[in-house]
Amino acid sequence: MITRIAIIGICVITCSLVILLSAFNGMEKLIDRIYSEFDPSITITPASGKTFFEQDVDWESLSSVDGIKVLSKGHEELVVLEYSMPLEEEMDYRVKRTNARLYGVEDSFLELIQAKTHSRGDKPVLRDSEGSKGIIGIGLIQKLEASLNSEFTIFIPKKNIKMSSEKPFFKKKVKVSSVLVYQNRLVNEETFLWPLSEVRKLTKDTSNTLTHIYVRAKSSSDLDDLKTRIQKVLGNDFVVKTYLQKNELVFKTSKSEKLILTLILIFVFILACFNLVSSITMIYLEKKENFKALKSMGLTNKGLFRVFYFQGLQISLIGVFLGGLIGYTICWLQSYFEFFYMAPEQPYPIGFSWVDFLTIITAVSLLSVLFSYVTVKLLMRKELKA
Repeated sequence: MITRIAIIGICVITCSLVILLSAFNGMEKLIDRIYSEFDPSITITPASGKTFFEQDVDWESLSSVDGIKVLSKGHEELVVLEYSMPLEEEMDYRVKRTNARLYGVEDSFLELIQAKTHSRGDKPVLRDSEGSKGIIGIGLIQKLEASLNSEFTIFIPKKNIKMSSEKPFFKKKVKVSSVLVYQNRLVNEETFLWPLSEVRKLTKDTSNTLTHIYVRAKSSSDLDDLKTRIQKVLGNDFVVKTYLQKNELVFKTSKSEKLILTLILIFVFILACFNLVSSITMIYLEKKENFKALKSMGLTNKGLFRVFYFQGLQISLIGVFLGGLIGYTICWLQSYFEFFYMAPEQPYPIGFSWVDFLTIITAVSLLSVLFSYVTVKLLMRKELKA
């Protein structure tokens, strides 16, 4: 009975390790996908100040860097977006306003963020036969309680003006062509895309300033290596960051949580190993009376040590095998049939990793060997001295 309890304890902990590490691995992949869908592979900003002049960049050399798939210029601003909702019964308007992040971008930016894949409504464009068009995040349009056919007003704050100024904002009415839908909630709730040329025209920017350069890397490119080569071309006047470095806190937090959880589960496994100690001890006490008979048949003290030692390893091996089998079976079923959801239309992600597998096997194997060896060594210390 005690042997079965030991096997079940090791099995449950191993199964838990497999499921939780696979879930965290899947969560890391989900986070990576969330922050890489809209965020460019590499973002370039000025080392000092908010803006820089377009002519300060050697565009020909930058475009020729191997590994760059799409390159786009951008000007980001925090703006106020307004929608006047008509109230037919009252013959009046209800005004809704909210903050937004305006991206003044080129058409190439739509390719960079794969806007066609992540849009609803008509084809996402920044200009059509009617003139310039914006593209709005789905969360932002919901905040304003507007529709795709609505007309919005953009308020861009003017620079270096007095507090008493009567007109502190540049103001422009715009229509949208499409709605952006990403897994990143912040992108959906604050993003408004508009042509870079229109932003410059509205703000009377004749110096052609930019705040960002966006780079989408080829799938085969090493981002750190590409970042280094871009930095060499641009020099120290610019800061070059990958999307991993841009969202460093998020990714570091995810890895830290996974590490802490792994250590906690290994500690719990250590506690479960006391069932293994109890099992080996009970078997030893039950068979102790038969030692003389076994020795008379030629079994040495070292042979007795191996019998109980391998008995402990056998219990551990069965527990680890069953736990791993059950754990990975549950993970496989979740990945294919999606029984559990973390949000509507978002099944809980599962990711398989050889590193996690080797971590689990190595940790539980070493602890099983250690506990089995120490337990049998202590139980048989008198016989081994004889």
